[in-house]
Amino acid sequence: MTAKILIIDDEQVIRDGCVRVLKKEGLDVISAPNGEEGLKLMEQEPANVVLVDLMMPGIDGFETLARIREKWPECYVIIITGFATVEKAVQAMKNGAFDFLAKPFEPDYLRIVIRRALDKISLEAETARLREEREMGLRTIMTEQSRLRTIINCMESAVLVVDKDLTVLLHNPTLLRRLEIQTDPMVGKPLPDSVLNQDLCDMVRDVTSQGKTISREFPENTIGKCFFRAHCAPVRGKDDEILGSVTVFEDLSALKKVDELKSDFVAMVSHELRAPLASVEQIAYVLRDGLAGNIDEKGKHLVGRILVRTKELLDLVKNLLDLSRIEMGVQIQNMESVDIKGLVEEVVDMLQPQVQSRNQSIQHACAGELPEFLADRDNMQGVFKNIIGNAVKYTPEGGRIDIRTSCDANFLCVEVEDSGMGIPHEDLPRIFDKFYRVKGKTRGITGSGLGLSVTKSIIEAHRGEILVQSEEKKGTTFKVLLPLPVQAN
Repeated sequence: MTAKILIIDDEQVIRDGCVRVLKKEGLDVISAPNGEEGLKLMEQEPANVVLVDLMMPGIDGFETLARIREKWPECYVIIITGFATVEKAVQAMKNGAFDFLAKPFEPDYLRIVIRRALDKISLEAETARLREEREMGLRTIMTEQSRLRTIINCMESAVLVVDKDLTVLLHNPTLLRRLEIQTDPMVGKPLPDSVLNQDLCDMVRDVTSQGKTISREFPENTIGKCFFRAHCAPVRGKDDEILGSVTVFEDLSALKKVDELKSDFVAMVSHELRAPLASVEQIAYVLRDGLAGNIDEKGKHLVGRILVRTKELLDLVKNLLDLSRIEMGVQIQNMESVDIKGLVEEVVDMLQPQVQSRNQSIQHACAGELPEFLADRDNMQGVFKNIIGNAVKYTPEGGRIDIRTSCDANFLCVEVEDSGMGIPHEDLPRIFDKFYRVKGKTRGITGSGLGLSVTKSIIEAHRGEILVQSEEKKGTTFKVLLPLPVQAN
């Protein structure tokens, strides 16, 4: 197909390289140095495929992606990113990006990714045309459309087409190679006879019966040896009748492997940093206390600054280690019965020096005797130390912090309310993102932006939930819900 490709990247060498490679493929290629210029070109003549750099000055890749998806939903967006921002690329794909390219990339890989997008565009165009064939059933259409069959057979992703009765009408060779198929041939047979995974069959059945589009991930060794994301969409006739469904299986194994390597790398670097930082901290304490000789007031001030910055680095290393352990599923290990009232009061006692130095008041109200719950005590202590500690940090001098603990039949509830500066409404959805800090509100307040992300991960690992409500200049309330053990009858 003749397609129009738009390259949006602030690096001239990336734009020029992509243009040269893709023009040799007979494609119409244009480029723009930033998101604003790229959107102007889209207004003039929309492109079929857009390559967008995530990290650009002005309108960044996320905002450019959102605008393109909103105004030109049929356009396929491919993210360009560096290794250090692979996690952001994954987030962009969750927001609607089709694929991503990690810098530096080879010309052959660029061609493969572009061709994959164009193949999918061709497939969708053919599928849309099939919907216009009002007088023909899906089975007849699939039999007669050899061109569609050729496109599907050449696709790298596994493709499965069934009718509304879940009878297999069409598939490509990749499906037989990549998935655990019990029958060959599959065509003409009920899907449950060929695929034994009940979740997959239920997903396809829901799509064909309810007419909704569903995406679901299948870990390794469930429907095949690889980690797959299955995207299933209904096929409708002109009168909106559901004729069947098309399911495309995308192999995410490489992406998951990159994520594991990132977690391993973070854990290794964090572990190697902790020991020398701890040594620096100990030496600073020796100098401050005069154990290595007397120092003047200016020297004491400088050593004090060293201790503050070293503690910040140690906290950052600890958060990185906690995060990598959570992602690897090894953080929550020592489960035991925990008294929520005693745990919260311990944290309050730990924070009393900070509270008193800021002339704040902190109150803990407990609704009677509360049952114990199962948790990793050290991690749960870190959760409340982070939440209550943030309340102390972001509440001005003379302010108040109110803590309320209660329970119902299923959950323990801990609410931490402060009279601090509050969080802007537009920032609330992102406060649990890694390394995110509210602009303008955190100036002069130290932090890495990892604390709430780690806190949320630990709570969710305990099958709990954390909620937040906030109003600027009035305060913020964090609410933690933790499940109680199921009582035997």
